[in-house]
Amino acid sequence: MGLSGEQLKALARQGAVQRYRELQDELAALTATFPELARGGKRGKAASSAPSAASRRRRSMNAAQRKEVSERMTRYWASRRAEKAAGAGAAGKGKGRRRKAAKKTVEAKKAD
Repeated sequence: MGLSGEQLKALARQGAVQRYRELQDELAALTATFPELARGGKRGKAASSAPSAASRRRRSMNAAQRKEVSERMTRYWASRRAEKAAGAGAAGKGKGRRRKAAKKTVEAKKAD
């Protein structure tokens, strides 16, 4: 003989209440053993003295600092372009997508 829906629901509720009490007892035992868990998991002064990522703010630059950074980066990128031009030279030009496309065209003509 099977149980009715109401009987099953009542038994499930009794089981849930019992499990809830077991979990509460386990939590109380863990909190007694590790009291820092009740405070959110932080350990002593080391964790509480460090600024959190949300509260830390980035310093803003004044106009003179922004201008200095701008000039420095302009020089940096100019030197990078000069190095790239000197390193590539005339022999480096023409490589890349155009050459690959031309190679495909030549291969296609050979196949015909």
